Amino acid sequence: MFDIGGPELFFLLILALLIFGPRRLPQIGKQLGGFVAQMRHAMRDMQGTLEREVALEDVKGAIGEVKGIQRDATSIARELAGFGPPPYVDPNRRRDLPPGAPPDGASPGTADGDPGAPAVPDAPPAGAAGSEPGAPGPAAPDPAVPGAPGPAGTP
Repeated sequence: MFDIGGPELFFLLILALLIFGPRRLPQIGKQLGGFVAQMRHAMRDMQGTLEREVALEDVKGAIGEVKGIQRDATSIARELAGFGPPPYVDPNRRRDLPPGAPPDGASPGTADGDPGAPAVPDAPPAGAAGSEPGAPGPAAPDPAVPGAPGPAGTP
């Protein structure tokens, strides 16, 4: 910076001794050393502040990226939850029919409103034998068991 060598430094010390005298030179050296220490301390503080600001900007940038990802995820979640595009509506469906009514030309007794489909069977009355699928019919007497009731009119 100043490129001061040994001879130049010696010359400056002799010049300071002649100008300030032997009594004031130690005080001036002490003041000069304190000033240099304060400057170093201020430079360290400034460097730390700059590093914190740069790190803070990096954190702010990362927060901005996270908020963008959060917005994207929220919009995707809304689309998946049914808040996105409307559901498909059949353009051939009559609008005056209630939602559960069969389409035009279908009778209520056909499966899926298809006129060529077989009719849906009526359910047997509740409590009737065999009313549940796979349920056994009325119990037949077992001839191998003594005392079991037999066909009508026999013990």
